[in-house]
Amino acid sequence: MTQKRNPLLFLTDILKAIEKTEAHIQSGKQEFFENETIQDATLFRLQTVGEAVNQLPEELKERYPHIRWKDIVGFRNVLAHRYWRVDLHLVWGLFEPNGDIEQLKAVVQELVEELSS
Repeated sequence: MTQKRNPLLFLTDILKAIEKTEAHIQSGKQEFFENETIQDATLFRLQTVGEAVNQLPEELKERYPHIRWKDIVGFRNVLAHRYWRVDLHLVWGLFEPNGDIEQLKAVVQELVEELSS
């Protein structure tokens, strides 16, 4: 018998991956584009985010329609299966102020707090 993993654990995975990615890109845009190790670490963590999002219950994601859940999973699939098509400028744009990652992080933090209490 397979036991389902608690959604709170997936949310925590997402939050940790975002925080680690934010640490990787802290040195700035130029360093991101010049340093393949930072790029690799960032792409790996984004792949983790996409896989964890894919495991979240639909009813939980439906509560936040402004988050592009399907695009997050789709981007994970590009990272995993069509890695040669990754546009680093697009990746960097995810981390711009008020960008997709900032919005996702806020929602995930809210859900973690809600499900932890």
